Amino acid sequence: MSAVVTAAIRSLSFLGAFAASMLAATPSSAADDEELQKKLANPIADLVSVPVQLTTTGDTGPLRRPQHTLNLQPVYPMGLGSGVLIHRLIVPLLSNPADAPGQDRQNGLGDITYEAFYSAAPDAATIWAVGPIVQMRTATDDRLGSGKWAAGPAVVFLRQPGQWSYGALVTQLWSFAGDDNRRSVNRMQLQPILSYRLNARHTVGYLGTITADWEESRSSQRWTVPLGLSWSALVKRGSGAPVNYVVGAGYNVVHPDNAGTWFLRLQMTFIFPK
Repeated sequence: MSAVVTAAIRSLSFLGAFAASMLAATPSSAADDEELQKKLANPIADLVSVPVQLTTTGDTGPLRRPQHTLNLQPVYPMGLGSGVLIHRLIVPLLSNPADAPGQDRQNGLGDITYEAFYSAAPDAATIWAVGPIVQMRTATDDRLGSGKWAAGPAVVFLRQPGQWSYGALVTQLWSFAGDDNRRSVNRMQLQPILSYRLNARHTVGYLGTITADWEESRSSQRWTVPLGLSWSALVKRGSGAPVNYVVGAGYNVVHPDNAGTWFLRLQMTFIFPK
């Protein structure tokens, strides 16, 4: 598994692929591109996609080494009555730094997460969606996962006036099974949605996810609050499926002692017809 993770991280040369794709891009309808960008900013859009996301977080752990996370995040929407049900799977491949001198870096599969969002009015001016989130005990090593099964609610709120998109995706997980010797899971994540479409192909936006570990009694160790910026480019190559490229960076202005401080993110989102 470590060889797979290392090879995946090394092969994900986004900047070279981005440059090549830009040179090969073909013209298309600006209106179509605007609509597609609008859907990409909407986590519950009726859009089949597979984001491949690489995040490097610096100064992680007591030895202040980088952590690498490669997330595969397939998204599949289904019509349900007059609404839409969005299925999303998050499969993390992790490369975590050593926790102590002499310890090796640990590579492998983390805990897989499944999310489902149902929106009764996906085309309304204000979009709401709710559903469950389930974290599975799938990590290949104790250092890569919680050792717990966990579940809870997930909620999305979104508005998209003009060229803006703003809202939030909020989840809460509580552990209900797993290793009794491991710490319980009681964690909230709030992903702000804030972006602005510059033109038919390019978007800038906020980057980062706010987290709170409610099991942590010390408030100074409970919160992680990032401040980041992303830039994305929608590219169409010949008759192939569109690909959206994202590059971003940020800094955790509030974080626990052993959490990383800065982060870099590179992402490709492959978009497929339904």
